[in-house]
Amino acid sequence: MTRAMLTTVLYQLAGAPSGEMASADVMLSDVPASAWYAPYVKWAVSQGVTAGTGDGTFSPNMQVTREQVVVMLYSFASNYLGLDMSQGADLSGYQDRSKVSSWAMEAMSWAVGQGVVSGSSNGGVLTLNPQYNANRAEVATMLRSFAEKIS
Repeated sequence: MTRAMLTTVLYQLAGAPSGEMASADVMLSDVPASAWYAPYVKWAVSQGVTAGTGDGTFSPNMQVTREQVVVMLYSFASNYLGLDMSQGADLSGYQDRSKVSSWAMEAMSWAVGQGVVSGSSNGGVLTLNPQYNANRAEVATMLRSFAEKIS
């Protein structure tokens, strides 16, 4: 799943607020105005769901990682829905917790604590795989959990 696809899904999860989309006035150097995903990405940035990938870019065609999905869901819940995000989980039991980017640590702790994302176990070793590309099935599972537990 690409980053552009995820913003489209989050826009739909928000109820497809066309007024918010129409008023989104955001310029990103790698999001051409004519691209199918441009209105969704602009909406997501204008609503604080994502800040892009830095230096005025969004990387719309880049595959989304597990930690990027979590951060967008966290931002959607906190910035768009205005929810309290204070309940997180202790990640010390996950062998690869040091691979969670610093900008994603709080969101990952929240997502694990809320059951939006779970780790995997291989021989009793728990991992989060934060840097792995999230496939559509994984994103669908996270979105289902998010919708059932959060929104």
